[in-house]
Amino acid sequence: MIRQMIQSIRLYLNRNGKFYGLSISQIGFVPNNKSLYRLALLHKSASRITSKGVVLNYERLEFLGDAVLGAIVAELLYKFFPNKDEGFLTRVRSKVVSRESLNELAIHIGLDKAVVAKSDISRNKHIYGDVFEAFIGAMFLDQGFSRTKRFIEKFIFPNFFNIKDLVTVDTNYKSRLIEWGQKNKVDVHFQTEEGSRGRRKFCCIVLINGEEKGRGEGTSKKEAEQHAAQMVIDSFEN
Repeated sequence: MIRQMIQSIRLYLNRNGKFYGLSISQIGFVPNNKSLYRLALLHKSASRITSKGVVLNYERLEFLGDAVLGAIVAELLYKFFPNKDEGFLTRVRSKVVSRESLNELAIHIGLDKAVVAKSDISRNKHIYGDVFEAFIGAMFLDQGFSRTKRFIEKFIFPNFFNIKDLVTVDTNYKSRLIEWGQKNKVDVHFQTEEGSRGRRKFCCIVLINGEEKGRGEGTSKKEAEQHAAQMVIDSFEN
């Protein structure tokens, strides 16, 4: 209780302060061990070596942050979607914690400008997502699970993720099929043609490694592709 009161007082006194582009009021706490956050932003090209030969950079914190973030997002989605099955929850979590998503998030809150590196990292497409995970790892060690979860739930989710958009992940059969193909290293090709004039209908054939696996029709190219992809996915699940 006393510790919570002290933290509340510190939060009030520092409410207008900034921490790596975020206001203290946004992150919801006053950081204690700032060296952890500095380590989270230290690229391996700028690694430090201790007197005992230990290499210091963000990678260990990234490992920790990945696990913490995954657990928090899983719990939040479990509560947001009480009637959805584990397959849906897994797909949405993958969308939220994807490298593309975390990269955009890290850049938006300014972490990209704070990374310390001695090499050109601009071409590395996932570096900022890695740094965000390391930042979450530092937050977990500095503030514990509860405050880290509060930061994700009260600041990250409301400002960077639209729940309605996340729901569409489950119905985007084409994207799911393409992701499946990439994961399993198989070629997925959509061959779509418009029907005869006057009908305004499209037909799509899904080829997997050159072999036809599904067909779909629709009043638009997108609809036909979705129907064809859904047919293939349904055949996998049955």
